[in-house]
Amino acid sequence: MAIAVDVMGGDLYPQNPIHGAIKAVNEKNIDVVLVGDESCIKKELDRHSFDSKKVEIVHATQVIAMDEPIASAMRSKRDSSMRVCFNLHKKKEVSGVVSAGSSGAMLAIGRFVLKTIPGIDRPCISALLPSIKDKKVLLVDAGANMDCSPQNLFQFAILGDVYMRHILSVENPAIGLLNIGSEEGKGDERSKHAYSLLKDSSLNFTGNIEGKDFFKGNSDVVVTDGFAGNVLLKSVQGAASYIKAVLEEEIKRSKRSLLGALLMKPAFRGLKKRSDYAEFGGAPLLGLRGNAIVCHGGSNPEALLFGINFAHWAAEAHLVERMEEKILEFQDTLSRIQG
Repeated sequence: MAIAVDVMGGDLYPQNPIHGAIKAVNEKNIDVVLVGDESCIKKELDRHSFDSKKVEIVHATQVIAMDEPIASAMRSKRDSSMRVCFNLHKKKEVSGVVSAGSSGAMLAIGRFVLKTIPGIDRPCISALLPSIKDKKVLLVDAGANMDCSPQNLFQFAILGDVYMRHILSVENPAIGLLNIGSEEGKGDERSKHAYSLLKDSSLNFTGNIEGKDFFKGNSDVVVTDGFAGNVLLKSVQGAASYIKAVLEEEIKRSKRSLLGALLMKPAFRGLKKRSDYAEFGGAPLLGLRGNAIVCHGGSNPEALLFGINFAHWAAEAHLVERMEEKILEFQDTLSRIQG
């Protein structure tokens, strides 16, 4: 089944979403439905070569701006490209939704149209990040929920466990709780309560993890609220930009540095590949009754390709169904802690 792509989402629409979608068609053999202004889509498609049987266009008359108030968009833009994508998914005409538009709008519309998996109170944004062990670490929540209860954090851990098992084939994912110290008993009351819930569960909970240890790769899933998760994510992005700028400045200081940089080119390329956001593509919204992928607003076609490919993987792996099954395993625990 095809993946719906919101071609009017992001900072560089419709060019980058369409380019990424055509790469998915040509390189991954994925069918796509391009949703947005039909005349804009057709004009942009004229620049590409592709199998027309694998590309469908669905017209949408409205666009949700990146900075548009979510309540206003929900109320007045029912024919937005993003909303139409979710409607197609609800009707099972596509197997997933990909957008580089507003993450807040994606969450709100996704929750309204698709609803959440029974037993899950709130969907969360998941983000795959690199580690020094050359394996990926899943951060949940990466920015959806600013104020979470211990129960929410426990639910995020379950969702993260299923993601790592069925998408990255990690047999028994190690789950860590982001905290200000690694010892049991650290943090505020919410963190202590969440620690107890995770410790008493059948999940492979390995304890608290400090921010400085995140990239050691000792945990497969790191659980936190959306505020701390987004601060961590943006700090990492800022640190990467800082290191890049300092390296470029230092390399230009002398001919010896320039020569050393030339010799180090393969290492720099490897570092870029391991840390480039395009290699990690989009952020799945876990907990919805459907596959929805949020890409960075400035995503290039490669990052959008990854997001579309991930939506395809998730559908092929029946990720939502696996999450529903896992939630049923924890039904008694969830009912008790929610009650």
